[in-house]
Amino acid sequence: MARALQFRLRPMPTPAGTADAFRISGATGAVTLEGTSTVAVVSAFHWWLKYVGRGHISWNGDRLLLPRLLPAPGRPIVKTTQLTDRYAYNFCTFGYTTPYWSWPEWQRELDYLAASGTNRALALVGQEIVWYDTLTDFGLTPEQVLSWIPGPAHAPWQWYGSISAGTRTTAGRTGVTLDYLRRRAQLGRRIADRMRDLGITPVFPGFVGHVPNDTFAAAHPGATVLAQGDYGGQPRPDWLASTDPLYDRLAARFYRCQRESFGATTHFSADLVHEGGTLGDVPLAAAGRAVQRAMTEATPGATWVLQSWQDNPRQELMTAIDRDRTLVVDLDSDDGPRWNRTNAFWGAPWAWGSVGNFGGRLGMFGSLHEPMQTLPAVRSQPPSTRGRLVGTAFMPEGHHHNPVIGDLWSETTWRATPVDPAGWIRDYAVRRYGRDDPRAAAAWNVLLTTAYSFRASGHRSGEGPYESPFAAIPSLEVANASPYGPAEPRYDLERFVPVVVELAAVHPALRGLPTYQYDLLDVTRQFLANRARLLLADIRAAYHCQDRRRLALLSNRFLHYMDLTNDLLGTGEHWLFGRWQQAARSWGRTPDEREILEADARTIVSVWTPQAFGGLHDYGNRDWHGMVADYYKPRWARFFADLARSVGSGRPPSSAPADWQAISQEWTTRTETYPARPRGDTYAMVRRILNDISSEPGQGAVRLLPVEQPVRAGAAVAVTVRFTNHDPVRPRTKVRVSLPAPAGGLVSPLGQTSFGTVEPGESVEASWQVEVPLGGSLSLLPRASYVDRRTTYTTETPAKIPLTKHDAE
Repeated sequence: MARALQFRLRPMPTPAGTADAFRISGATGAVTLEGTSTVAVVSAFHWWLKYVGRGHISWNGDRLLLPRLLPAPGRPIVKTTQLTDRYAYNFCTFGYTTPYWSWPEWQRELDYLAASGTNRALALVGQEIVWYDTLTDFGLTPEQVLSWIPGPAHAPWQWYGSISAGTRTTAGRTGVTLDYLRRRAQLGRRIADRMRDLGITPVFPGFVGHVPNDTFAAAHPGATVLAQGDYGGQPRPDWLASTDPLYDRLAARFYRCQRESFGATTHFSADLVHEGGTLGDVPLAAAGRAVQRAMTEATPGATWVLQSWQDNPRQELMTAIDRDRTLVVDLDSDDGPRWNRTNAFWGAPWAWGSVGNFGGRLGMFGSLHEPMQTLPAVRSQPPSTRGRLVGTAFMPEGHHHNPVIGDLWSETTWRATPVDPAGWIRDYAVRRYGRDDPRAAAAWNVLLTTAYSFRASGHRSGEGPYESPFAAIPSLEVANASPYGPAEPRYDLERFVPVVVELAAVHPALRGLPTYQYDLLDVTRQFLANRARLLLADIRAAYHCQDRRRLALLSNRFLHYMDLTNDLLGTGEHWLFGRWQQAARSWGRTPDEREILEADARTIVSVWTPQAFGGLHDYGNRDWHGMVADYYKPRWARFFADLARSVGSGRPPSSAPADWQAISQEWTTRTETYPARPRGDTYAMVRRILNDISSEPGQGAVRLLPVEQPVRAGAAVAVTVRFTNHDPVRPRTKVRVSLPAPAGGLVSPLGQTSFGTVEPGESVEASWQVEVPLGGSLSLLPRASYVDRRTTYTTETPAKIPLTKHDAE
């Protein structure tokens, strides 16, 4: 019996006090899915698949080995939500993830949106045709408009009012063709229609007054048109004051062209002075009223979707417009919420949101705690505290990685109470791999406490994951690769080592699963990146000691890790620069158009644009096969060669920032073809990498853990020393951890200090009570000896603990 025929889909009435609901019931081979909307019915299927069928769909791999006769729940499952607006997509997503997608990718994506409970989604694809149709009716030539519109990867920032296509590619070309715009508009209409079929409201970009630089003002010399300065070195579009009489005419034409090309909608997203710009002498309140008036005249009852980001939306704006016809998406609720600093946006309807990912960067990272625990807590607060909370907003700048985050967010609509992280993550592993494998469970438990342990920081700890050092501009003091990435690790890097050990040891039956292969590749890639971070500290020490031989050994090892990473990435379909390259070129119909599109694709993930290198270089960095080998590695090879030449010369390395910009920009002009399909077996490659790493000698590390209690002169304090076996394959034996007494002080062990065996990736800890000597700090030298292949090694790491301030004084 065909599985699809075993489902019965039915509408159901909306329960009182709810916005949407679904019900799952039936018998084996006859499953009934009921919902109050199409989105609710599709969400019911997804919930059934997860928690009854025990299957799994995700951005990165599916597992759909279902029985011939489909199971039904033992008792009906009913889920409801009071959230009316479940929003998806950041403008940036259309530059960092989807710019070159075609219909097959979008069809699956939209189905997954509905399965995740989404009922509002930004629809940006192809909207540039609206610029063309509108502006050519207002005195601009086709050439002037086409040369102003950026390529697909950069177009989202024009809708933000941030950039214009007057910024040329390194190949010296700019702009798009009308044929390209029309093809993109056809895809955009198909996307909008599919959204409507699924019950998702397409959210179109609104018009706040952005117009082409200089040319529009020249065509309309009597209009109030203000230059907006630059964004990261790029000229912004000019702004036609929304209070100018011409604005009303232009806005009316804009919305009419939009409706003709993409159909009708009720929601429009646009922001005044997003991340900069100026309104000149125009009051923000007046500008906002004019924007909303034009929007509602074009679409009576329209909802203006505003982004809460940095200082937007401002109180002056919100108190001047009709707040009942707005939706404020608090993008950063899971890190730096603004709703609780703005009196819940001064009474406007708002959505609790997450960006999480910035630039589409690929490190393992995400917040599970905040949507599991904090969001339900906010939802449970009284309206006097949380205001008019009406929805959620899942708005990463890039996605289709870290699939566990997408999986959790697919449930937030339907979960009003807190979720147990440990229980949920174990169940996730079972669903993703199809069996309760103890090694997989152990790996995911470690991931929960490392890569996915992030908690809200007030947006003070940097954006996104702690990046791979491979993607950074080379330096002995690498902090972040992108200008806004975190400067410090998100978690204890040593604690991550067991993840790759455990995941590589799962039952052989799992090795062929796409879900497992994706995760194994990702954790191994992260393992190599973390290991390279630790290696950089050793390289820095060798350089400061002017140890030429050790410097060469460690530098070559770092480059070798890059080679291993590139080889690993080549085995996974989601990790290929060639796929991105091929998709970009597929939108071109002439050799010249294909080259322009490839330059667009290369710049967004490297220099961003030539003019923006100083402020945005590597913002969209990628751990992709091809990029690691041919973009990142040559930079590091050049740096290490210069570093070696500077040993004993009395001068620092000579490579200057201008050199890195030239090297980086040269890569964006190239056109060599990279593989668009994976090669080799991921599991076999990982075993090769782990055995390669295991051949390195030593690999035992010892360090003093942070002391949480006050450290006072003359008092006793407990300190803990950790020994970690960084070898992912072989154990270390006869481990003895010691802590010599500091000058003028005493130490006493507080338990076990010797360990017969420390397994691969395992850490052990030993503690001492230290009597603190008088002085300004406590200097300690934890040590460890251990045996590896009949050789005894000794390692030590100096540590200095400052005394509590008033004691030090």
